[in-house]
Amino acid sequence: MMRLAVIREGRALLYIPDTRRAVTEHGGLEPAWLEVFYNPVMAFNRDLSVLMAEAFLSSTGLSVFFVDALAGTGVRGVRYALELSRVQEGIVNDIDPSAFRLITMNVKINALNGVLRPANRDANALLSSLRRELGITFNLVDVDPFGSPAPYLASAISALGRGGLLGVTATDLAVLGGSKPLAAKRRYWVNMPLPLRHYREVAIRSLLGYMARVAASMDRALKPLASFSVDHYVRLFVSFDRGARKSDEVLERDLGCLDLMEGGVVRLTELHDNCYGPLWRGPLYDQELVDRALKLLDKVQTLESLERLRRVLGVVRQELSLQNYFHQRLDYLCSAQRRNMPSLESVKKLLTDLGFSFSRTHLSDVGFRTDAPPEVLSRICGEALSVAGPGRG
Repeated sequence: MMRLAVIREGRALLYIPDTRRAVTEHGGLEPAWLEVFYNPVMAFNRDLSVLMAEAFLSSTGLSVFFVDALAGTGVRGVRYALELSRVQEGIVNDIDPSAFRLITMNVKINALNGVLRPANRDANALLSSLRRELGITFNLVDVDPFGSPAPYLASAISALGRGGLLGVTATDLAVLGGSKPLAAKRRYWVNMPLPLRHYREVAIRSLLGYMARVAASMDRALKPLASFSVDHYVRLFVSFDRGARKSDEVLERDLGCLDLMEGGVVRLTELHDNCYGPLWRGPLYDQELVDRALKLLDKVQTLESLERLRRVLGVVRQELSLQNYFHQRLDYLCSAQRRNMPSLESVKKLLTDLGFSFSRTHLSDVGFRTDAPPEVLSRICGEALSVAGPGRG
């Protein structure tokens, strides 16, 4: 019989497997060793998901019907039910019988029997049949697998109602980010001849590009709303327009390549032969949604990672105006230019004095976005050091 512990996350009281059996020799927790998967590190992901879902759905004025298709202990679905406004009904599903038992217990302990339906089905089978079986339009679908979301995206998109929100997590950063090119080509139809230090944005744009192509095959046009990569994963929030013409326009306009240029500069371009890609080269964020999420932070006190959310979203708000420019990494630039690395402040001063825009990025402590052209960036390290003066880079 599974030994359990009781914890609190957000507003939820939860049964989880006793974690003592999953402690590594170095004292860390290996969630995959638990009888039912639960990762406390992903609490930030769940906080972020509650925040972004509330910011999106509260603006629609509609009752919320949601599906958590790969629920594990049910923590995300329970938190959605407790922390989102106007939740009418949610389905919390996992194919594993032990997980299903925990989901049922967690629904009961949080007095959500009239709101949440535990389910014990294959995720794709469930998502593909929901509308036919229940006659309900779901405006929030969440896919949070252990590893790649690729096998679930088509069914998740099909389950989502018009104007709804799809939340997707991918933890296979090594594949999406370019460190495993054969797996990337096989799983996401993307060509990555070499890994880059910019792997977080490569991963975001690889997954968005793949989602755009999957959606287009169903006459859905991808609309990214918020894109994050922190810790060991990518987390995306997207919606879709409908229609073959809109889908064609998205593929024509928003798929492109990543060009590796002289001096360590990277740049998004149109599709061409020998492409590093195809990657998504369209927008990553919706400004109104990010602004609503930031305002909500002043009202929400139950999120344990409140200050981290404020920091991450604050940086995202800065990079919004430059989101169509791939971020540069100062360490990569200066290595290619064979120069010592100046401070980002000196780079910012140099670029803004030259009339270009600059912002930090949440993707890297040494990353920045700018509209400066490659010929400026290809010599930025030496010139920024000169501007800063000796010992002040």
